[in-house]
Amino acid sequence: MIKRTLIALLPAIALIGGCADTQNVDSNAEIKLATWNIAWLSSHEYNQRAEADYAELARYAVQLDADVIALQEVEGQEWAHKVLGDQYDYYFSTKDWVQRVGVAVRKSAGLQIDAIEYKALDVGRVRYGMDVTISRGGNEVRLLAVHLKSGCFDKSLEQQAIAAMPNTDEKQQRRKIACEVLSKQVEPLKNWIDARKTEQTPFIVLGDFNRRFSQDIANEFTPEQGLWQALNNQNADNEPSLSSNESGDKSANKSQLWSPTLTQDSKCWGGYYKDYIDHIVFDSNAKANYVKGSFEQLVFEGEYSRELSNALSDHCPISVDIRL
Repeated sequence: MIKRTLIALLPAIALIGGCADTQNVDSNAEIKLATWNIAWLSSHEYNQRAEADYAELARYAVQLDADVIALQEVEGQEWAHKVLGDQYDYYFSTKDWVQRVGVAVRKSAGLQIDAIEYKALDVGRVRYGMDVTISRGGNEVRLLAVHLKSGCFDKSLEQQAIAAMPNTDEKQQRRKIACEVLSKQVEPLKNWIDARKTEQTPFIVLGDFNRRFSQDIANEFTPEQGLWQALNNQNADNEPSLSSNESGDKSANKSQLWSPTLTQDSKCWGGYYKDYIDHIVFDSNAKANYVKGSFEQLVFEGEYSRELSNALSDHCPISVDIRL
């Protein structure tokens, strides 16, 4: 693929960190890929963390021990550094809002990085994505890190259904607006996925989708109704393929997507929110390099409380291992 530059797009970000020395690195070694929404890690007034809280987040980051981390709700490199330190290079969107999407790459992982913003996801006061290609030894996988509109976790995205949603109070109005915005993000997501399928480029879409894919499947939504079905281009009749096993069978339908979160319950904060809304979605080419059984959720210690959740995050990081 043609090498692109971030200089024009991201002038405030160091762009050469991904060009670490790849000597002595196995070109087919495993890397750990994670996604973590570190809620309000920013200068916003909602962030009331003390220094001890940042130290605790840093302790969990060491436990996570990931090579590549998709980050959500992080204002930028300075704030990410408070948790991840200087072992990582950082690539952040330039969206004018404290909740930015970024990607952290461990300097010692020996990965080449090609990163651009995916602004098409901004369909109206919502966050950009980060489109990041990671490569090593001639192998590559393309990542799209996302943080989609919050508030429409399991409602139908069909336009007629959204129009019929009640809006008599403020809560109902917010939910209806959220579904309207999320429905508009479907098309740019599909466009990105379809482009990668056409290229036959292995790809992974990961981050905070703010969508319960397990409920999309349980509700037997059509592609017009459910985000999962829209992205996977499958309908309810294809449901068995939506939760296929972890074999990474290269003979699988090339249009099939898969995520380890489809059939598991979240244990974050004692299962306070049972259904995952953070996902790591593979196409069949990328899934062929998934290390079977490697999916993990790093669960915070202690019982749920609003105070503890605010000090750490309401999202526990999830991760997978892939061969690259």
